[in-house]
Amino acid sequence: MMHDDEKNSISDALREARRDGLSVFVEEFISLLAQEKFSLADLLQAIASWLYRTKGNVEVIKHLEDAVIKLSPIQGKE
Repeated sequence: MMHDDEKNSISDALREARRDGLSVFVEEFISLLAQEKFSLADLLQAIASWLYRTKGNVEVIKHLEDAVIKLSPIQGKE
């Protein structure tokens, strides 16, 4: 039978592998969005809108909206 520390170690390794895979997915997804002329600000606004519709955390929504405002002038210069 596995000890708790072994289970935790396996769980942590699986979580890290999933995050790594998600990072690759997000990178590819953002590249595809850029090809279609969407910006990171567009993506963040879409996520904020989705969170609002699904009654997500208001603090997170506010941070996303603030990030969109900060990114908009930067991306306008590109």
